[in-house]
Amino acid sequence: MAPSSRSPHRALPPATPSLRAPVAALVIILLGACGGWRRTQEFDGWTLYEMPGAAIEAAAFEAAFSPALDAVQAELGEFKNSVAVHAWDGSVRITDHGREHVQASEDQGVHEVPGIGPARIQAYHARGGAFSKAGVFIGAPDAGTAVHELVHARLAEDDPNLPLWFEEGVASILGDGALYEGRWVADGLACWPLRELREENLSHDDIERLIAIQSTDHVSVRDNVLVHFLGWAVVFDFYRETGSMNYREWLAELDGGERVNEIHRRMQSTLNPATEKAWIRRLGDSDPGVRMATAKGLWKLRSRVVLDKLVHAMRLEVDPQVRAGLAINALAAAGEISISWKHWRYVREVVEQALEGVVMQDPQEQAALSKLMRSYSNQGEEQIALDALRGLSRFWQE
Repeated sequence: MAPSSRSPHRALPPATPSLRAPVAALVIILLGACGGWRRTQEFDGWTLYEMPGAAIEAAAFEAAFSPALDAVQAELGEFKNSVAVHAWDGSVRITDHGREHVQASEDQGVHEVPGIGPARIQAYHARGGAFSKAGVFIGAPDAGTAVHELVHARLAEDDPNLPLWFEEGVASILGDGALYEGRWVADGLACWPLRELREENLSHDDIERLIAIQSTDHVSVRDNVLVHFLGWAVVFDFYRETGSMNYREWLAELDGGERVNEIHRRMQSTLNPATEKAWIRRLGDSDPGVRMATAKGLWKLRSRVVLDKLVHAMRLEVDPQVRAGLAINALAAAGEISISWKHWRYVREVVEQALEGVVMQDPQEQAALSKLMRSYSNQGEEQIALDALRGLSRFWQE
């Protein structure tokens, strides 16, 4: 499963974030999973099932899952079986200490995580059993969420006994990125867990407890979230060293008497500010998809340095879609930190120049972009800006 964080509150200072990361991946009992799903359409490598009464668009799920499937297979190999994707319009509600997953409306899918904040669960993967269906269960056609859950589906075929925290780490790395011209570009630097783990300051005992959690255990939503975050941090340290997903070799390195110490060391390596400083250099990569994926979500770091780097990259960017991504993340970043009105006006001017002439392929995104820009011409248009940002979520929602 993949947890998410909140959205930028306002592209005017100050702003607060929103949620869109995968929360827990513990699946045993799926209420209502045994019946009622209607087979909608067959695609190459996966089949779409629809919950009765759900207002879903098959084309939107195809646009999310087809590039997601390609990306997962490129890293982890071909799927052995077609993946069943069960879709509805809403979220997921975890009950009974993480053991039951219930399809829910959007609002019911929000969990207040103690010490961390609100998190919305958008999907989960189930291996199936005597009383439940196997496959991906997802409430919105989001490519990053699709990648995350498809990683679980692929790993279940080859390595069903991977430690939960480690498997969540692999899924979190590949599920962090951006959709650029129909292809999923993984980035891996997940800024929400990066920020939260720095504040958590997990101890040796905390780590030992979290890596012992299994998918069948009764645990709190908070521990589910921390399992994802810890797994991400450790796997990211391996990933940035090699640039590929050699996860079996990484897991073998952690198999020893100093396992907890090594996990702690690698987590701290990821949390070192030098890590993100080096990774953000990808804003200058020759591949526009990489630049777009790098920019996405950087606002969550709440950093003046990050804001300045986004603005600098924006002034140099030639690709209109990437320019839009940089601009939207810069607006969100400016709203997350305390800056002077003079600096805010400068950021807004650069953003307006960057977005001038940008045309979105999606008419709804184009309308949202126009609405966002109009909101800055009028005082007190905070709600309009928020609504517009929701319509542009693929550019900032990590």
